[in-house]
Amino acid sequence: MTSSYMNELHAPQKVLLGPGPSTVHPRVLQALANPVMGHLDPAFFQVMDDVCEMLREVFHTTNSMTLPISSTGTGAMETACANIIEPGDEVLICRNGYFGIRLADIAERCGATVHVMDTPWGKAVDAQMLRDEIKQYSGLKAVGVVHAETSTGVLSDMKELVEVIHEAGALAIVDAVTSLGGHEVRMDDWGIDICYSATQKCLGAPPGLAPISLSPAAMDVVSKRSTKVQSFYFNLKDLEAYWNQTRAYHHTSPINMTYALREALRMMMEEGLENRIQRHARVAAGLRAGVEALGLSLLAEEGHRLNPLTTLSIPEGVEDAKVRRALLNDYDIEIGGGLGEFAGKAWRIGLMGESCREKNVFAVLSALESILAKEGYEVAFGASLSAAQRAIATFDE
Repeated sequence: MTSSYMNELHAPQKVLLGPGPSTVHPRVLQALANPVMGHLDPAFFQVMDDVCEMLREVFHTTNSMTLPISSTGTGAMETACANIIEPGDEVLICRNGYFGIRLADIAERCGATVHVMDTPWGKAVDAQMLRDEIKQYSGLKAVGVVHAETSTGVLSDMKELVEVIHEAGALAIVDAVTSLGGHEVRMDDWGIDICYSATQKCLGAPPGLAPISLSPAAMDVVSKRSTKVQSFYFNLKDLEAYWNQTRAYHHTSPINMTYALREALRMMMEEGLENRIQRHARVAAGLRAGVEALGLSLLAEEGHRLNPLTTLSIPEGVEDAKVRRALLNDYDIEIGGGLGEFAGKAWRIGLMGESCREKNVFAVLSALESILAKEGYEVAFGASLSAAQRAIATFDE
């Protein structure tokens, strides 16, 4: 009997409409197939420089310390905490979803005394609430906030929040994993000190790299640490020496993933950053209109809804996993289930990067109507047509 691993891999083609990864354009996949270079080859240094230059444009920053960490987004979250936090430092983490909870956990593991400000799931972080909370503590070194909370589909007003953080003399650590490339992220204009993201969402590349940028003020804190960064791998001082003109060896970079990120960023530059953000807004608005035409409810508060990711309330009596399994098996469409407090209560539909297309909105609305009708959910006759018409009207606005 021949083992399955002896067969050539043919990965199935799926429509990736979950919280990530998102669909990758053939141009980016083709870039992955380029010949491997050495990570200290001068030809690869040019690739690195191209990536950093384009990342600065996407972050809207002039920060010299702007580079992709060899990891997924969680590694960048750990990089931010491990380099800024020293044992005994006091930090405040705003938690309004699963990834705020994770940020607090990582900060604690780095030795911080962690204070938390909890906001109900589905709500944005409130600036006045944060201002009142900060007054309870003196000597806060940093405040961590998730710009786009992937677990709830909520977008918080980062410009206003950073102003509050700076009033207290603290550094602003911002998670932009799901917002970078899909919403406006203006690092310098908003005064963000540390901002990180990931490649597999709105940037349009496969998972495996995590862009991060630190302001001069943040790098000054890193440079003046009294203790060594607890992580060798995520130590930014050593990584800086590799990514700047010194090119000092630190670790073997994921060469082909860097090719892929370069091509994905080139495609963003060709489309135009503002055009890309407007595309995410337009397509998401169409999805929301169609979802409501099907009689489904949106979970994130109005006015603070993420465009790259929409959360829906699962109707009473409908089995979460069964619906998602039917979408995947019968329609080749992947959507995400809920995390944390929203586990079993929410569906998360991602429209990010290459997945952010009008045709995908029509596909998921039609499939959901069909599956829900079989599950006994009362869908009005012609609801999918109404949903499509509502979506189209939104696209044309």
